[in-house]
Amino acid sequence: MQGAASGPGTDQTDSAEQQKNYRYAINTLFTLLEDAYPLKFKRAFPAEEDLNRAKRVWFQSLKEFHPRRIVKAAQKALDTSKFFPDLSDIRELCKLRYDEVGLKEPLQAYYEACYAPVQSRDYHWSHIAVYLAAKQTGWMTLRSEEQRIALPIFERNYEIICNRVLDGEDIEADIFQGLEDTRNKEAVRLADEQAEQALRQQMEKQGIDPDAGRDAFIKMRKQLTGK
Repeated sequence: MQGAASGPGTDQTDSAEQQKNYRYAINTLFTLLEDAYPLKFKRAFPAEEDLNRAKRVWFQSLKEFHPRRIVKAAQKALDTSKFFPDLSDIRELCKLRYDEVGLKEPLQAYYEACYAPVQSRDYHWSHIAVYLAAKQTGWMTLRSEEQRIALPIFERNYEIICNRVLDGEDIEADIFQGLEDTRNKEAVRLADEQAEQALRQQMEKQGIDPDAGRDAFIKMRKQLTGK
């Protein structure tokens, strides 16, 4: 494939290998489309220049997905599409669908993790991904934090692990936690803002000026939120 850049890599060897894998995936994608829809393919890409330009554009749009998933999406498109699939169709087929790989939706998995009687790998989990996401999130977080706080953290970990399942990668590798802390703090901040807004409205209904009666506002907030 001409003009394609490589996906993210940690060194030159990884970058070269990833570039090779993406080249293979994109070329395979277009070969499958050409074999399945020869006339439509020729009309869509009448010249070699058109085909190479399309490969570069499709690569840029699809490089967020694992090369293996791109090939699978192309194969699935041939089985499910009545018409010549375009880039948006392939992108949609690349996205994670939990039920297709025998996984629960995030909220169902979250409840399974929260209410599991044991925290052991040997428990009869619906899928090991639920256990791994719960372990990565932290059992204490799942059991002690409100859903509005714990669910976004669990959901992020679960999605990462489920994507690894789909891509055939190591599902037990550590998950980078830097973004999780940011998400957690942001979730808390938004929840606090919503709670404070509701409290202000409640005080106004009672004829209390939240700004003038700051002491009363703080006292009521402590009573209602414990903060």
